[in-house]
Amino acid sequence: MLDPSHAIARGHIGETQLKAARAVDVTDAEIAEVAGNLALNILTNYFNVLADTDTEWPVVTPHTDA
Repeated sequence: MLDPSHAIARGHIGETQLKAARAVDVTDAEIAEVAGNLALNILTNYFNVLADTDTEWPVVTPHTDA
């Protein structure tokens, strides 16, 4: 289900990806749920940026390989 969700996140899902998802018994309702959850997460992220929401976790810095 990750491949279709990635395609939906990019704004387009093709017939080939839909057929591949359906071939492994992913229902249209599940595909719609993924699209809805992605849209909700995007909206939430934009709102948090607009509202300058404080996060409750510390800032993570990348590790450097020595």
